Amino acid sequence: MSVKSIYVYVSIVLSGLLLVSCAVVPSVAPSYLQGDGELEETYFDVYIPTHDGKKLRATIFQPALKAGEKAPVIIHAHGFGVFRMSGPISIYGLLVYPGKAAKEAWRQGYWVISYDERGHGGSEDIIRVMDPDYEVRDVSTVIDWAENNLHRISADENHDPLVGMIGESYGGGASLMGATQDKRIDAIIPVNTWNSFETSLAPNRVPKSGWLTTLILVGNSFNPGNMEPLLNKAYWQARDGVIEEEVFDYLTPHSTYHNCQNEKYPAADALIIQGFRDVLFPINEGIRNRECLLKSGNDIRFIGAQGGHLLPFTQWSLIPGYTLESDVHCGDKTLNLIQVAINWFDEKLKGKYGAADDIPSMCLTQGYDHGIVVDNIMKGGEYFEFDNIEVNNGFSGFFESPLYLMDQLVGLITPTMKQPILDDHASPSATFRPAFFPLKTVEKTVSLTGIPTLLANIVVTENEEPVIFVGIGVKRARSRHIELISDQIIPLRGEGKHNVEMMAVSTRLEPGDILGITAAGYSNQYRFSGGDWFSKALLSGSINMPILAL
Repeated sequence: MSVKSIYVYVSIVLSGLLLVSCAVVPSVAPSYLQGDGELEETYFDVYIPTHDGKKLRATIFQPALKAGEKAPVIIHAHGFGVFRMSGPISIYGLLVYPGKAAKEAWRQGYWVISYDERGHGGSEDIIRVMDPDYEVRDVSTVIDWAENNLHRISADENHDPLVGMIGESYGGGASLMGATQDKRIDAIIPVNTWNSFETSLAPNRVPKSGWLTTLILVGNSFNPGNMEPLLNKAYWQARDGVIEEEVFDYLTPHSTYHNCQNEKYPAADALIIQGFRDVLFPINEGIRNRECLLKSGNDIRFIGAQGGHLLPFTQWSLIPGYTLESDVHCGDKTLNLIQVAINWFDEKLKGKYGAADDIPSMCLTQGYDHGIVVDNIMKGGEYFEFDNIEVNNGFSGFFESPLYLMDQLVGLITPTMKQPILDDHASPSATFRPAFFPLKTVEKTVSLTGIPTLLANIVVTENEEPVIFVGIGVKRARSRHIELISDQIIPLRGEGKHNVEMMAVSTRLEPGDILGITAAGYSNQYRFSGGDWFSKALLSGSINMPILAL
């Protein structure tokens, strides 16, 4: 096993171990059989039979209810490879945002059902990754079970139960697709999830082998033997840098993108939360979901937070692999995301009109201290040209993680730049470290928030099939480190022209900051998917940056 493979395996094992819940569910009699009397707050486990004879393991969180009182139900769906919130003292209940929000909803008087997705945890069958005929249909199965067994659920004027859903990643996909197939779902909060597997897992047909390695190893480690064989095959293909069409043909119907292309929209009001630093499902995926859901005519709101899927040993997070900040800044308001979820469900499910008024139509954070409220995210913007950036091999960028600390230490003893000259800060050749091509010296505080558009041309000067990883970089006036904004890059494969939308970024630029683009031959996000290690290429073209005055 290579050193790189050992590094990958260790990162996955550590991530998975930290995601395992150790809560013990009390053995209690199902209190939902107590009729119309007063109900105490408790939780218990059940098995829910599926349409095809399998069983789903679920934990039911029963709220404290007065005699005759009813409450809406919220379904909590977990992330890929792990399992449900099995109690209030658990990883989900204590540390992961959708679980924490669902637990608080329980405390606030909601029924909550947290269940193991098919093939995960205590649920039977294989993992098909949100197949409409299985995992998505299971969402309706859970609602059916709740209707038939939890007789104290609030209903609308059509006698349908009042149902909400919340979940991140895999669970976010369950809420979006579940609400498309089942009109009983009234309100959803999909967090850090996909619109299309093709654009998120392999942008420009370059597989995100860093995250694919993580997902497949976690899925197989905690649910051995339960993975759809084609998904394991896709992992081995990704290690060779290419995923075959049969994989995308299989996954395409398992997406909101596919539903939207066929004019099938979720019937629920949706609060979409997506993270700028999420390098698995970048904020572009959430933007596409928003654009699709707006066609439904429902109430669709969007919060662009910072956190999400953060690649272990590449991006820091409290729980390796995933984190989401507790508070977001939207203009002059600071919103607590747990309270945001409660307010959303209170308005949509309990009829507390105005409860969600503080949630803007679109909030885009700019780091952890600032944010803006806009009507739509900006695409393109101020025009810049660049030429003859050299990417001399597939090693450039390989050592960025250890060199980051050195850059930070040097920055502590380096004076602040007053009036920097662009040419003095150019590093147009990527041999050991990424290239940096400066484009603009910032003169006043501005916002760089939105989706840059890139028109690039790659000319191969030696060997074949280069893959160049392009990002937006900034050399801060108070630092010597070139910061990759929002940790986002876009891969460009092969010689010729590339006209692409880049991954969305968001930050504030201060006077003296130098804005530019970075280019490298290696990225740990795509650790097995680079081009020829010894290829050489020149990168030229233009970029439009979403720069906004404040």
